[in-house]
Amino acid sequence: MTKNSSRFIEPENSLYKLPFGLSESYELRQGNCTFHTHSIEYKNEFAFDFVMDVGTPIHAARTGKVAAIEDSFFDGNNKERDFNYIAVAHEDGSFAFYMHITNIGATVELGEEVKQGDVIAYSGDTGMESIPHLHFHVIELDDSCVKNNVVGNCSTIPISFKNASPNDKILVQGVIYTAM
Repeated sequence: MTKNSSRFIEPENSLYKLPFGLSESYELRQGNCTFHTHSIEYKNEFAFDFVMDVGTPIHAARTGKVAAIEDSFFDGNNKERDFNYIAVAHEDGSFAFYMHITNIGATVELGEEVKQGDVIAYSGDTGMESIPHLHFHVIELDDSCVKNNVVGNCSTIPISFKNASPNDKILVQGVIYTAM
């Protein structure tokens, strides 16, 4: 367990489901509080990277409204800042980010309401990465990441998934998780 385990809620009380289809299984390649891009210095300490083939359906982890879409970059571009993503705003002010989606991979439109479990995009291989995967994280906006009404690099927040099997409070890197 990580030193932040007290910050995570019990899975049965979570508002989030894994961002992939029921009965589907994917390996958590990089988990919370690990190294490099999932560290405090990158403000991504509570992010998840699930290994997925390009074209895998991505599901909304929580109900919300599509707040941002970028899906103009091409798979295999291997450029640090040129990645596709969808951001979904939740009623409590938090935002979920689904990153590295494929070119023209969004199945939703800006401002559209999505329900938990809806397919919102297809996974891809955009941006700086070594293998195709879905990078998923949740942020809460605060003064440290919003300047002059522009959202910058906001810190991620710890979340658990209510439908993960095994039902770990904190997902473990290298484990294959199934959406139940």
